[in-house]
Amino acid sequence: MDGTGILKIGVSRFLYGKGVIQQLPDEILRYGSKAFMVGGKTTLPLVRGLVDTQMREKKIAVVWVIMDEPNSVDFAKRLAADAGKEKAEVIVAIGGGKCMDLCKVFSDLAGLPLITVPTSVATCAGASAVSIMYTKEEGRYDCSIPKEKEVDSVLADLDIIGKSPKRLFASGIMDSIAKLPEIVNGRKEMDYPEVTIYKYMAYTNSRFIYKFLTENGLKVYQNPEADERLLTDLVLINLIITSMVSGFSSGSDQLAVAHGLYDGTRMFFPEESKGALHGEIVAVGILMQMRFNGDPEEEYQNILSMMKEMNMPTKLKDIGVEPTEGNVAKLREYNIMKNNIVHEDDLKRLNLAFQEII
Repeated sequence: MDGTGILKIGVSRFLYGKGVIQQLPDEILRYGSKAFMVGGKTTLPLVRGLVDTQMREKKIAVVWVIMDEPNSVDFAKRLAADAGKEKAEVIVAIGGGKCMDLCKVFSDLAGLPLITVPTSVATCAGASAVSIMYTKEEGRYDCSIPKEKEVDSVLADLDIIGKSPKRLFASGIMDSIAKLPEIVNGRKEMDYPEVTIYKYMAYTNSRFIYKFLTENGLKVYQNPEADERLLTDLVLINLIITSMVSGFSSGSDQLAVAHGLYDGTRMFFPEESKGALHGEIVAVGILMQMRFNGDPEEEYQNILSMMKEMNMPTKLKDIGVEPTEGNVAKLREYNIMKNNIVHEDDLKRLNLAFQEII
């Protein structure tokens, strides 16, 4: 490393709290008076109902767009063209991770500021500087695209997030938990300067995330609105700290078997896995990752028990993929390629890891 580089960590402004969605009109006015708002078929009407009157009172012009297809590069280009025709001045992304990723690419193409409104804790994409994109026709995994600059504003409303489906809580919790086993890759400890400062920052933050979520995640999952402090802290951990870990670990030598399973599943089995959430597929991958790492049996069983208590999938068939020899071979070969696995011992460990989810 030559001592130079660019880190894209965090967001310019992060607003959070109960009822903070009411600040969206004023936040829009920081950047312009015409907003291009994109969201899911459930989340966009929900937020529109909460802010529409204020938008009209503050004379903010709005174009409302339902996201009704995969977040492809083609879709982002069409939205950028539409925003140009409408003379939009700011983009607002409302909903889940795919909407956030779509709008991050869209905002760069259009050269417009971006506000994200994540509606669950399964949406660290709202504050990260990379977008995972899919093909227009089949919704297969396509590519990842780094953002030109950080997201301008994030609004995390605890009232909205607290009422989101339990399934989204489980998905977000497990997606964040995955950071530590992916980064450590079987090492008991990491210390500086034995590892780079970037990897050490990712490690120390992911270790804190893992500790907090394994100790408190189930409590929040079972009753999100029972403890406002715990809900707030979980929101900050999942939406901010997790995205920072992604930024620090980008380009490092981590061996991310769990997310390798996710990418491979979406690439080869987009239709079969359509009903599975991002964090659900990653959760199955965590079980693989922990076996690959050789983690202690007690720790493995703790994670497995936590997943079962949150009604999470634990096998390939649970995420829509039949564990045939051919299907497993596709996922295995993809993981080898994605993680550049070449050592014989690592290949053997990967085979054993796949046996865990068949």
